[in-house]
Amino acid sequence: MQIDDNSLDKIEVLLTQSMKGIHLLYDNDTIAKILQIPTEELDFFNFENMDKIQELFSDLITKESFEEKQRYINNLNPDNYEILLRTYFHIVESTLLTATNYKH
Repeated sequence: MQIDDNSLDKIEVLLTQSMKGIHLLYDNDTIAKILQIPTEELDFFNFENMDKIQELFSDLITKESFEEKQRYINNLNPDNYEILLRTYFHIVESTLLTATNYKH
């Protein structure tokens, strides 16, 4: 799947907003419910999940508009929704940790 620069720019804007605490793609209640169990406890980013993670995130990135991205997310089955949400916030967290010299 080919991902163009425009698609990457659009997802970068959403990730930047999320790094500021503004989560446009997901509602806060769902975020809290899913992330109350840490990913580390689930062995989430294992070899078996990596293809699915890449596929879901690539599909999200290629959606042209914000509305298409939201519609895509909202139409996922619960397992894929959780995978995509956890992947999205893993990227946000990793980016935040990389961007700062101070870690709590």
